[in-house]
Amino acid sequence: MTGGHADDLAALHRLLSGLIDVPEDQWLQASARFESRAFTVGEHLVRAGEPMPSFFFLAAGLVRFYYLTAEGKEANKAFHAESEFVGNFPSHAVNTPCRFFVQALEPTRAVLLPRAELVELYGRHHAWERLGRLQAERVAARKIEREAQLLLDSAQTRYETFLHERPELAKRLPQYHIASFLGITDVALSRIRRRMRGRL
Repeated sequence: MTGGHADDLAALHRLLSGLIDVPEDQWLQASARFESRAFTVGEHLVRAGEPMPSFFFLAAGLVRFYYLTAEGKEANKAFHAESEFVGNFPSHAVNTPCRFFVQALEPTRAVLLPRAELVELYGRHHAWERLGRLQAERVAARKIEREAQLLLDSAQTRYETFLHERPELAKRLPQYHIASFLGITDVALSRIRRRMRGRL
C-alpha cells in the first residue's frame, strides 16, 4: 500500500471539493489538525464498547462493520472502501460507546477527523455543517434501504442488489462475509450462485 499523509489529505480534499465549497483558509486550518493512520488486515479501527472519537475518511483499503452476539457469532452490518467516510452518528451525537466493530479487511489508510474538531467546524462555516447533513442523510437512506431489503426481499434478490450496487466489493470480499451481510449462510449463498449461473 503506497501513499502518505499528504496523499491522504489530497484524496480527502478532492472528495470534499465535489460535495461542498470549503474556503481554502478553512481547509488549511482544519486539515492541519487531521492525522493519518495505517491499519493492517484484521486490525480494528474501533471496537464495540469503545467511544468513536473520530470519523474516518478511507484513503485506501476496505473495512467492515460487524456485530458480535453474546454467543460469539459475527454479523456483518456494512462494508466501506476507499473514498468513503466511516463513522457512527449516534455515538458522535451523544458521545456514547459504539455497539459494533470496525475492522480492516485489506491494508487500509484513513484520515482521522476528530469529533471535537468537526463540532467546531460545523459552527465555523456552513460548508462543514452541510457536509455533516449530507453524510447523515446518506447514512439514514442506507439504513432504511437495508431494513427494507432484509424484511421484504428474498435472499437471491438481496444478493443481486448487492452485485448491482457494489460490483467491485463482490470481487474483493470472501463469500462468507457477503453471506453474513445478506443474513444467510455461505452454503445458502453458494446455492444461489449456482442457480444464477444456471440461468446464464
